[in-house]
Amino acid sequence: MQNLATRNANFRQLLAALNPRQRRAVEQIEGPALVIAGPGTGKTHLLAARIGHILLETDTAAQNILCLTFTEAGAQAMRQRLLEIIGAEGYRVAVFTFHGFCSRVISDNPEYFGWRDFEPASDLERIEIIRNLLEKLPENHALRRERKNPFVFENQLRDLFSLMKKENWTPSHVQKTVRDYLEDLPKREKFIYKKSGKGFKKGDLKILAIAEENEKMARLAAAADLFPKFNHAMHAAGRYDFDDMILWTLDAFQKNEKLRLNYQERFLYLLVDEFQDTNGAQNRLLELLTDFWEQPNIFIVGDDDQSIYEFQGARLKNLRDFYEKYHPGLALTVLTENYRSAQNILDAAGRLIQKNELRAVRLFDPPLEKTLSANVIFDSKPIVVTYPSSLAEVADVVAQIADLQSLGVDLSKIAVLYREHRQADIFLKLLEKRGIPFETKRPENVLDLPLVR
Repeated sequence: MQNLATRNANFRQLLAALNPRQRRAVEQIEGPALVIAGPGTGKTHLLAARIGHILLETDTAAQNILCLTFTEAGAQAMRQRLLEIIGAEGYRVAVFTFHGFCSRVISDNPEYFGWRDFEPASDLERIEIIRNLLEKLPENHALRRERKNPFVFENQLRDLFSLMKKENWTPSHVQKTVRDYLEDLPKREKFIYKKSGKGFKKGDLKILAIAEENEKMARLAAAADLFPKFNHAMHAAGRYDFDDMILWTLDAFQKNEKLRLNYQERFLYLLVDEFQDTNGAQNRLLELLTDFWEQPNIFIVGDDDQSIYEFQGARLKNLRDFYEKYHPGLALTVLTENYRSAQNILDAAGRLIQKNELRAVRLFDPPLEKTLSANVIFDSKPIVVTYPSSLAEVADVVAQIADLQSLGVDLSKIAVLYREHRQADIFLKLLEKRGIPFETKRPENVLDLPLVR
């Protein structure tokens, strides 16, 4: 176990090794701080170093620091980095995923949450509950009207309920959003003819398209109305989604000031990793944990250019709202020194992302400069190849791997990245036919197997 003198000496050595922007962010102890950290700029290292600096420069106990990450892997990496920097005291720092933190709040405070002998709902149980809801709908319901199959909108209903939980939306919120959207339809270019034609003039409304959109929105509004019934059915079955834990915690914090104050006073410093991936419910949790202070000690690290969970509800809006809420007292740092890639790759990625209009750096006033520079030097240029079809692409990549294998290249040094797991189906089959061994992280969903379907 490290003694105090050894720990402090190790940390001062670590602090000296940080680049100037990293050091400035780490040394910002009091008040709200936002770090826009490009890929490969050392986010985990930065967060761990700041926790060490708080312990070194203040009388704050390790258990009074809360660090929230987005994934379990991120929480484990943070814990390991803390142990390397500050030794066994790293075990006392509260490092959780959002779901893990809420689970701990629920288990530590049964008097506020009641008896919840619930189990996580399986995919099959969730499908059964949704199908029961759809089966009981009257024939003239928007989700059943003139359709022989009552389960046509099963997947859409499942996705909507999931989104409503992640964003902490109520049916009334969805209804209002639908009304506002429909009122705005006649003003949207998509629903206005840009040229004159047979039976219509330039500037006329696309009546059929508007009618179709009204029908779609009616289905959305009707689906949102089923949300309370879905939650009731889940409760009656003794089942819950992981997102329910966040909603239960939000509800308890909002209804019980004593419980909320307990956690607000316990955690004097709050750090959040991958903030760009937080959804509405997670962002609301952060607000409740910090609204005790006008200028809370909250340290946010994020990068909108790396938002990979947008489909799960994460929004660039959270970054912008945080900036506007605490500006001008907000300490803002942009990390641009990359420790992972060659400059050629960074330049190519930079040219590509510049075309994205929805970037946080463009929402700030003045706009932020985030051009990445490589800290490591090696010559590696990306090669861009186009193919006439996806099959031709897969065949060529497999052929290149086979050529490398024949040259004696270690196959464990070859990686293939793809956007979705389903894109790997043909690729894995071709590798198997060529006798090329492979390892994949692709999970097998039994519900997709033909026999089970």
